[in-house]
Amino acid sequence: MQLVERTKKVGARYVVGALYGDMEASIYEFDKRTEYIKFNSSIYIFLQKYRQIVTHLTNYHLAKFLEKHNDKNKLEDVLLKVENISKRESLHAFYNILWKYETKECFYCGKVLSDKRIATHVDHFIPWSYIQSDNMWNLVLSCQSCNTKKSNKLAKSLYLEKMFVRNENLKLTAVHNDFNYYSERKLEALYEYAGMNGYVENWSP
Repeated sequence: MQLVERTKKVGARYVVGALYGDMEASIYEFDKRTEYIKFNSSIYIFLQKYRQIVTHLTNYHLAKFLEKHNDKNKLEDVLLKVENISKRESLHAFYNILWKYETKECFYCGKVLSDKRIATHVDHFIPWSYIQSDNMWNLVLSCQSCNTKKSNKLAKSLYLEKMFVRNENLKLTAVHNDFNYYSERKLEALYEYAGMNGYVENWSP
């Protein structure tokens, strides 16, 4: 925490404003007093369209930096710690909410779901590897077969329309903070951006 605080102070003083000026305010706007940075819309769209490339480049240069400043014997442990930051969390809490408010059917094939947790999965409609966060508006109940076969793919666009309806219904019944930041436009845009990043868009059971 001490390191984070020191980095924030140095960054606020020497980096945030300097980069803002060097890039002629084209990337973001900011306010030091309230401590916020907001990407300009064109930059946000660029980052979403080319997320995979940007992520790989960032990880590559981070690895080079860590390699330069760490002892070889410790480097593997350091890299593993960085990797663990983006590991998936348990979806059990989301499962409980979805099971309570959703129909007990697989979102994709319509199969009646088992009340045994091991047989009923929570699936990221837009793959987690693209969004890398767990949001109620992007999670559905799925049978084990569909979840396994879908894996890291995008479902056909007809399921996107189904997600719009599902989310509208879920917003009315399940109180969850995720929906404070949800809109159909956002979900549709992320779906399209995931396709631009190479995720297959034609999966169906």
